[in-house]
Amino acid sequence: MRALVRKVRLLEFFKTHALEPNINTEDARTLMQVARPELLKDYIKEKGSVYTLFIKVEGQECKCLWCGDIQRGKPQRAIGHFRMKHLDRKPYTCNLEHDPGKVW
Repeated sequence: MRALVRKVRLLEFFKTHALEPNINTEDARTLMQVARPELLKDYIKEKGSVYTLFIKVEGQECKCLWCGDIQRGKPQRAIGHFRMKHLDRKPYTCNLEHDPGKVW
């Protein structure tokens, strides 16, 4: 997994804060060449983010394989956790103006 993260950090989408590739795209296949085949066997039919490789889904629990954090419900939340906490990436920009004194 560490080799996969090292490769992620070298790619253009990471450097430009663009959205990561989905599994089963050419970009993802190129990226995943550094991972062990047994790591990928359960993800071949996936359609989501390549970061699903770092998430284990069991029922309603989505566990981060790096730190053990559990997000409930949607795997996208766990992917967002991994993206933000472990890679410090923010590919989505907010175009809204916020009142700094207002509680959200």
